[in-house]
Amino acid sequence: MTLYMKIGGRTAIENALPALREALEADPCFDLPSSRGEFEQSGDLCEFLVFLFGGSPFYDGKPAADLLSPLCNCEDAYERFVDHLVAVFFGPSGNFEGEESLRTMMSRLRPRVLAPKPVPPVLVYSIENEHMRV
Repeated sequence: MTLYMKIGGRTAIENALPALREALEADPCFDLPSSRGEFEQSGDLCEFLVFLFGGSPFYDGKPAADLLSPLCNCEDAYERFVDHLVAVFFGPSGNFEGEESLRTMMSRLRPRVLAPKPVPPVLVYSIENEHMRV
C-alpha cells in the first residue's frame, strides 16, 4: 500500500494544503508571498505531493528545485519544511512508518532542491556537419 493511500489520497493532500500554508506562514523562517499560488488545490505543490506520496506515476509540473527552492533556501529551512509536512500529514503522534518514508523521500530530494546541478547543454547538429549549436 502506498503512502498516498495510507494518508487518504488526493482529498487528504488537498485538505492539508491550507494547514501547511498556515504552518509555514506562522514560521518566521519562510516568506510565502511569492508562493501563495502553490497552495491551491490544482497547483504544482499539490500535484507534486500526489506524485511524491505515490498517487501518480508521473509528475508534469515545475521541477522540484523550482517549486521548493523559493521556500527552502538553506538546510535549516528545508528541514523545517519537512517537519511541517510531517506534522500536517501525520499529526503530533505521527505514523512512524509514514513519517519515516516521507523523511527518506525528502532526504533524497534535498540535494536537487538545495544544490541543483546545471544541466549540460545538448549539442544540436545541423544537416551540415560544420554547423553545430549549443
